[in-house]
Amino acid sequence: MRREMKRYSTYLIFAALLLSAASVSAQSDEKAIRRGNRFYKTESYEQAIAKYREALAIRPNNAKAQFNLGDVYYAKQSYDTAYTEFQKVLELSPDAKLKSDALFNMGNCLLAQDKFYDAFNIYKVSLKMNPDNGDALYNLEYCRAHLVKSKIWVVQPENGRVEAKEKEAFNGQRITLTAQPDEDYALSQYMVVRADNQQVQVQVNGSNFIMPKFDVLVSAEFKKAHKVEIEKNIKNGTVRADRQRSIEGQQVKLEAQGDNDFVLDKFKVYRTGNPSDTVQVNKDAFQMPNFDVTVTATFRTALKVSIDSVANGTVSVTDSLAKSGDNVGIIVKPSKGYQLGDLRVVSNRDATESAPVSDDNMFQMLDSDVTVKAEFVEATDYYKVQPDTTLKGGHVLLDQTEATRRETVKLDNAPEPGYKFKEYVIHQVGDTAVKVQPLGNFFTMPDFDVEVSAIFEKSEGENQDQQQQQQDQQQQDQQDQEQQQDQQQNQDQQQQQNQQQQNQQMSKEDAQRMLDALENQEKKTMEKVNEQKVRQQPKKKSDKDW
Repeated sequence: MRREMKRYSTYLIFAALLLSAASVSAQSDEKAIRRGNRFYKTESYEQAIAKYREALAIRPNNAKAQFNLGDVYYAKQSYDTAYTEFQKVLELSPDAKLKSDALFNMGNCLLAQDKFYDAFNIYKVSLKMNPDNGDALYNLEYCRAHLVKSKIWVVQPENGRVEAKEKEAFNGQRITLTAQPDEDYALSQYMVVRADNQQVQVQVNGSNFIMPKFDVLVSAEFKKAHKVEIEKNIKNGTVRADRQRSIEGQQVKLEAQGDNDFVLDKFKVYRTGNPSDTVQVNKDAFQMPNFDVTVTATFRTALKVSIDSVANGTVSVTDSLAKSGDNVGIIVKPSKGYQLGDLRVVSNRDATESAPVSDDNMFQMLDSDVTVKAEFVEATDYYKVQPDTTLKGGHVLLDQTEATRRETVKLDNAPEPGYKFKEYVIHQVGDTAVKVQPLGNFFTMPDFDVEVSAIFEKSEGENQDQQQQQQDQQQQDQQDQEQQQDQQQNQDQQQQQNQQQQNQQMSKEDAQRMLDALENQEKKTMEKVNEQKVRQQPKKKSDKDW
C-alpha cells in the first residue's frame, strides 16, 4: 500500500506594488519545485534532480526541495544517496511530522537493502518524532519479525588476544572487533566463521562485520612485526607514520609537516642501522620489508603564492606554499554575469618574469615567490555542464548546470552499494574523443558543452563500510538528540509535578484515573501493533508533492 502524496499550496502576499526580494526568491524556488515534480511524475529523474537542486541553490533551507530530492534518488534505487538527502531534511525543518516522514523514508532506504536492524532503529526515532505515524509503526514491527539474535563465540589465537564487545547480536547488527597483539607481533587479519560449519566465512571489513542469522566463531591471526621508527632530529619539519609496527607486505603511509616556511622535499626509508639499504617510497607510502626500518625526510624553503586583489570574482590556489617546479592549480570563480578575462602569474623578484598559465589554469612554480593576478569581464558565453545519466555503479553530482570559459567547476560523486569511485571522465558533448582533464574534484571549463561521467568499481566492502559508519554515526546522533529532548521533557514534567504538588495534593481518585488512562493508552497501542502485524509487506515510502 502506497501512502498518498501530500499536496500543499503556496500563497504569495503582495503589499501594494512592492515585491520583496524574498518573495521573488520564494516564487523562483517554488516554480523550480513544481517543474521538478512534473519531471518526477514522468520518471525524468535527472531533470527532476536538476530542478530540485536549482530550488536549493535559490533557497538552501528549502525542506520541500530537499525532501523531494530524496524521493527522486529513492525512485532511482540509489538508496544510499536518498538516505543522505532525506537526512538533510532533519537539519532544515523544525516540523516534527516532516522529520518523522524523512526518518521513515531513511528507514525504507535501509529496508530496501535488507538492513533490518538499522531500519528498525530508524523507525523507532521516526515514531518518537510522531507517535501517530502508523506506517513507521508497521514497518518497525515488520523489521522486528525479521530479526534473529545469534551468539558470538571468541576463540583466542596465538600471539595476541581478540575481543568482541557483544556476546550475542541481531542479524544486520554491526559488530566491532578489537585486537591486542603480543610484543613484537601485529594483527594480520580477523577471522569470522559459522559456528557449526567453519567452511562458511563471514566478510570482515577492517575491524567490523555484519552479524548473520547464525552463531559465529571469532578469531584472529597475528604475525611477527617489524619496527617503523622515525629518525631523530629531523631538521625543518616533522614526520610520522600511520603505524609503529608492521608485518611484511603491509602498506605504511607517511605524513610530513614543514616548519613555518618549509615544505617537504622527499622521504627516505632505510634498514635500521644501515642508511645505504633503502626501501622504495611511492609518493607518501611504502611496502613494509622483512626487517626494521627508519623513516626520515628532507625539507626545503617554501616559495609563496600570493593572490592579488580582484573584483567581480574570486581566485584561490591549490597550494599557497610550493617548491620550484611544482604544479599549482588556480581555482577561478567569477561572480554572476562575469567571466575570466586575464590570468597571470608574476615573479615577486622580477616583475618582467612570469610563469605560463595553461588553458586549464595550471602553472609551474618559478624559483621565486609569485603573485596571481586576475581580471574579470562581463560574460558573453555560457556552456552547459551535464551529468552522464547512463552510469552504472554510482552517480556524479554537480552544483551547477552551466559555466563560463576557464571557470572552475566542482565535482562530487555518490557510489551505489557495492561500488567505489575510481575516477572522473569529462568529454565534449557529442564527441567522447575530446576530453577535459579533471584536477581532483575540480575541472576547468572549456569553450564547449561538456558531459561529466565517472568510473565506479566493484568494492570489497570498504566503501560500504565507510557508508555504514556514517549511517551508524547519524543514527547515534539522532538517538542522542532524542535522548536529550526526552531528558528535557522529563525535567519539564518533573517541574510541573513539583509545582502541582505545591499547589495541591493529588487525590487517590485522580491518581487512579491517571493510571487507568495510561493503561488504556498502552492497550490501544498494542492492539494497533497486533493489527499491523497481520499484514505481510512493509509500507512504502512517503512521497511529498508540493
